[in-house]
Amino acid sequence: MKPRPAQEEAVFIGDITRFQTQLRAYIISLMSGLSGAEDVLQETNIVLWEKRAKFEPGTNFRAWACAIARLEVKAHRRQMYRLGITMLDEELADQLAEPLQSDEETPEEHLQALEQCLARLREPERELIEHRYFSKSTLGAFAARRGQSTETLRNSLYRIRAALRKCIQDKLAISEARL
Repeated sequence: MKPRPAQEEAVFIGDITRFQTQLRAYIISLMSGLSGAEDVLQETNIVLWEKRAKFEPGTNFRAWACAIARLEVKAHRRQMYRLGITMLDEELADQLAEPLQSDEETPEEHLQALEQCLARLREPERELIEHRYFSKSTLGAFAARRGQSTETLRNSLYRIRAALRKCIQDKLAISEARL
């Protein structure tokens, strides 16, 4: 690693500090239903520091930091999977977190839209989402308790995810139109 001038190091430290809240929100959005976001944030900060020489000053620090955070979340997911811990579907997590990488919406706006959309779900849909992402029991066990097939619940999850994705996009578009 080539030495960097002290001024560049100071700017880099400022960038890390300035984006901590947004980076934390981004990591939480990718890890919905999992504990360990603070650990992943710490690991992300370590990797950012170790790779600081690869960052091109003047480019989008937030996008670069989010890309590293995404890789750290994936490493954490693999570790949790090996331990048998249920987690949010990776594809859904990526889709929900994607807007947090852009400069258009703040993490707070995105999370608020998600909360509003989740609140609009009917009780059976909300129970299914809560079971899938916050319970350690299997979808099959939940299906048996509800007297439904696992495939029916998988199809329901697919439809609910699509509805949540559209709802979030609509809410963010409405919010942006008001500006």
